[in-house]
Amino acid sequence: MARELKAVVRKELGRHAASRLRRLGQIPAVVYAEGKAGTNLAIDAAEWQKVLASGNRVVTLQLEEGAKQTLIKDVQYDPLGESVLHVDFNELRAGQKVRIAVALLSKGVPKGHSLGGILQQPVHTVHVECLPASIPEKIIVDVEPLGVDDVIHVKDLKLPEGVLAVDAPDVVLLAVHLPRVEEVAAPAEAGPLEPEVLTAKKEEAPAEEGAAPAKGAEKKEEKPEKEKKEKKEK
Repeated sequence: MARELKAVVRKELGRHAASRLRRLGQIPAVVYAEGKAGTNLAIDAAEWQKVLASGNRVVTLQLEEGAKQTLIKDVQYDPLGESVLHVDFNELRAGQKVRIAVALLSKGVPKGHSLGGILQQPVHTVHVECLPASIPEKIIVDVEPLGVDDVIHVKDLKLPEGVLAVDAPDVVLLAVHLPRVEEVAAPAEAGPLEPEVLTAKKEEAPAEEGAAPAKGAEKKEEKPEKEKKEKKEK
């Protein structure tokens, strides 16, 4: 059911005019109609909070010229997300269907939870098409029957009469899966150490002064002394 909200047409535009409205407890707004320029409005901030609290997306704006059935298009907040700065509405024609995103909620605990399964919900809204009066506040799915590896797709939803899901039928909404265990690679075993292969001839270190000569050097030195002795005997 649509909520009613009183609105007045505002003629003063601009940032300063909008600031004055907010100080007076009002919120600047615009209602857009197909093929027409938007109409600038002012709505009461306290009454707007009641509309937000109701969760309704369809609002009947009560104007001096008559009532307009509208759909909340956009709400602009301050940087802290506390105060509403501006509201946009789309005017609806009689019998016109709308496409809108509706919150998706789960109910219960999956039976696969007892086996270690974890409920996963990759999607939190479902886009539907219906008449404004038929827009569901939310879509609730009972997940208690879900076992491990069970999945609920868009095509599995049971929607109210007159409400059609427009998302792809095979989109996964809810699923129960066991947690993924990441495999840790075993460290590679160290192979046997190979002996060092020397391919270059090592250079001999120079002999220190006073050190004993090598064996080959001794023989070379003895040969000249022997030859001298033989020459003397002759």
